[in-house]
Amino acid sequence: MTLDACDLCTGDLKPYRHAWLRRCAACASLRADLPVEIPAQAGGSALDEALRETGLEAVRRINNTRLLDALSRLAPSGCTLLDVGCGPGFLLDAARKRGFTPLGLEPDGNVVEAAGRRGAPVRHGYFPQALEAGESFDIIVFNDVLEHIPALDAALAASAMHLQPGGLLLVNCPDRRGLFFRVAAIADRLGLSGAYDRLWQRGLPSPHVWYLSPSALTAATARHGLVAVDGPIRLKTVALKGLWSRIRYVKGQPLVLSLAAFVFSVATQPLARLFPADSSAMVFRKG
Repeated sequence: MTLDACDLCTGDLKPYRHAWLRRCAACASLRADLPVEIPAQAGGSALDEALRETGLEAVRRINNTRLLDALSRLAPSGCTLLDVGCGPGFLLDAARKRGFTPLGLEPDGNVVEAAGRRGAPVRHGYFPQALEAGESFDIIVFNDVLEHIPALDAALAASAMHLQPGGLLLVNCPDRRGLFFRVAAIADRLGLSGAYDRLWQRGLPSPHVWYLSPSALTAATARHGLVAVDGPIRLKTVALKGLWSRIRYVKGQPLVLSLAAFVFSVATQPLARLFPADSSAMVFRKG
């Protein structure tokens, strides 16, 4: 697949609004050419990891319950579960309590250290390089992770290869049709780029490099023998508990921008339900 071909549908990626951004002419997915510079070793970071963990814990707990509910309906207890880009281990803890046998992969040295403090079973490295050639799982999860991977098609191919026959792939991704993304895109067109940059996580070690839709993801997985069996599962974008910490975990962010993000996030909750979810999940089964 060429650099100018969309990993989701093989359509043409065309320049779109910014020097670092392209849009697929066929499926309308967005591809950002942003550098991915995840630190292998724990140390200095643009992120306050303690604030990030506090800020994400409440919303992750809600969404992880919805994700594991879906997996529990489709897979028996005791299944092996690989959580790619597992972060500090929120999903691993919840999956273990549900009867799954979980393992996390995490490339960020800072986050691996945090996961270790929680006692989460985490292997340090990238997917699929950190796996053995014949290693396979009943379930593979990309929980708000696939959109950070530039070689998205290769990641889907590796997922199919490392799944057991009949195994499940669960992918949770941000949706370009959601209210937050739409409003940020409008503001960006008006020259107010702060919210748009934050959604793409520009300047952070692991920015978003894809914004897509469930239909585009379904088409991409089908090329690798993965068939949709559940979803889209609507996920919660904002939880009031921890919201301020979540907004402030990027070091050096202007206070005015943080306050605007907080007010907008709270005020738009009722309206957001009228739009597609800003984040949703799909479950696919390997044939």
